[in-house]
Amino acid sequence: MKVAILKNEFDDGHENWMKACVKQNIEADIIDLTKNNWLIKIKKEVYDCFLACPSGRESIFKNLYDERIYILNRVLNYNVYPNYDEISLHENKKYLSYWLASNEINHPKTNVFYYEKEAMEFVRNSNLPIVAKFNIGASGKGVRIFRNKEDVIHYIKQAFTGKGLRQSWGPDLKMGMFGSRILKIIRNPKRIFRRLEAYKKVYNETQNGLVIFQEYIPHEFEWRIVKIGNSYFGHKKIKQGDKASGTKGIDYAEPPVQLLNFVKNLCDLYSFNSMAVDLFEDENGEYMINELQCIFGHVQDYICEKDGSPGRFIYKDDNWLFEKGMFNSNLSYDLRLKDVFALYTSK
Repeated sequence: MKVAILKNEFDDGHENWMKACVKQNIEADIIDLTKNNWLIKIKKEVYDCFLACPSGRESIFKNLYDERIYILNRVLNYNVYPNYDEISLHENKKYLSYWLASNEINHPKTNVFYYEKEAMEFVRNSNLPIVAKFNIGASGKGVRIFRNKEDVIHYIKQAFTGKGLRQSWGPDLKMGMFGSRILKIIRNPKRIFRRLEAYKKVYNETQNGLVIFQEYIPHEFEWRIVKIGNSYFGHKKIKQGDKASGTKGIDYAEPPVQLLNFVKNLCDLYSFNSMAVDLFEDENGEYMINELQCIFGHVQDYICEKDGSPGRFIYKDDNWLFEKGMFNSNLSYDLRLKDVFALYTSK
């Protein structure tokens, strides 16, 4: 098997893919998908699969990556992992809201406005609190919860005049876990320069002529359920301040069977192979999808526990079984590559 790893403009996902390939003795080339010669390089060789690292910090590169993945996966019919459908939903909150609504999938009601007057009218006739989001922005960046209409009106005016809206610079102090985060920097001093560069990119990503408002769902936590191949994982993301998204607060609670079924049915229906599904639970016990991310980070070398033991859930003989073990090494890229091998060597 020979694969091509499709590097993005900044993040290190290509290095994780390469580590996984080395471990499994799979031949791999790295191709920078952001460069002008991307298609020439791709067509020089025959690859069994293209391993994607979707962009998630800057709109211009998010659009570039999606367009070029579309050409590879849909026009040229190449095998791409994650596939175009998964990548198009990744870090695109307005598109995700359209997709969820059109497929009648339960989610917090979301409104996207490209006109200042329309946005103002909506806010004046809406109840607060209300959630404002940037279209692109991981780990809760760009999310604001408004409880005062004057503040929302000021936010709208910023979006439609001048330089637009900016996300905050620097680390999110509400994420917690300062000790472990500082320890990572001490162990790898180069990490701080990398983080500073990431903060700069996030800060420079302005949002002009567009606002996204989402219904506020009262919650103390979000569920995160992850599917990679036939493996499922789950835990609670605990709210810190006003948000659960982007915090490092984790409760490794066992996900209920009905929640695992909900995510399995979703992923089966839409052919999702690698997906993190973040969900609220409303007052009626119904699940509501808040985010879908095909590539995601995690704090520990595991993302699921049962009775204090790390592991995964697998669906077998119409039942959910828990298998103990460490399945999320190398930020889960090792497991993803095993799924790639299962999908594309059997054809």
